Amino acid sequence: MAEKTIEELRTELKETCEKYDTRFSGIEYLVNYYINSLKWTEKEALEYALKLFHNGTITQIKLIGKDGKEL
Repeated sequence: MAEKTIEELRTELKETCEKYDTRFSGIEYLVNYYINSLKWTEKEALEYALKLFHNGTITQIKLIGKDGKEL
C-alpha cells in the first residue's frame, strides 16, 4: 500500500472531523502546534492527529467540559 500524500491526509482529517462532529479549525490548531513547537513534519502531525481520533483520545477530550468535569 502506497503512503498517503499530505493532501490525502488533510482530506482524511477533514472527513474525520466531520464524522466525529469536531471543528477542523481546532484540529488544525493542534497540527500547527505539532509542526511549529515540536518541529514535526506536516505529514507526522497529520498522521498523529488522525491517530488521536482512531484511538478515542479526541472523543475522551470532548467528554470533558471547560470546567474540567465530565459532560
